[in-house]
Amino acid sequence: MRAGEILALTTEDLDFTRKIIRVDKSADDRTRQSGQPKTPDSVAMLPMPSALETVLQNYLKHDWKQNAANLLFPAPRKEGLPRSRNNTVRTGLKPILRKLKLPTKDVGLHAFRHGLASDLAEHSVPLPVLQQQMRHADVRTTLRVYAHAIPASQREVMEQQGNAIGTNGAIGTETSSQTLIL
Repeated sequence: MRAGEILALTTEDLDFTRKIIRVDKSADDRTRQSGQPKTPDSVAMLPMPSALETVLQNYLKHDWKQNAANLLFPAPRKEGLPRSRNNTVRTGLKPILRKLKLPTKDVGLHAFRHGLASDLAEHSVPLPVLQQQMRHADVRTTLRVYAHAIPASQREVMEQQGNAIGTNGAIGTETSSQTLIL
């Protein structure tokens, strides 16, 4: 999800029974008001992995504070508004990175979206599935943004295919006493 979509989530957007998250709004960085997501293709029902379900249920039970808008991540001192992206990075993400002794310069929430997409591409997730998960209207956007991860996957697949080819250039598919040569 995009940062604005995460910050606009309400408790009603979480369906633990069907294990899905409804994405149908985004918090504006400047006004912090919830509005339409980036594009019509951004509206979606996304799968909720079991590990995320556990984390969210624990958060709701122990840390979530009831608020008028039922925002999942409300601003601590501004009733009815979602947290700001900058404050989330400054008071949430960067302290964790410092504890882990990781760089904090030029970091933001978008890195998680980019990291997930890169990981999916590296694990040879079919391009239409990657496009749908990232909710890009055009597959060319997915290719342009995440193409850096695809060549490594292609190399791995081609290496596996190469291992299937014998040393004499034959594919290990034999028909009776004949080997097919490419």
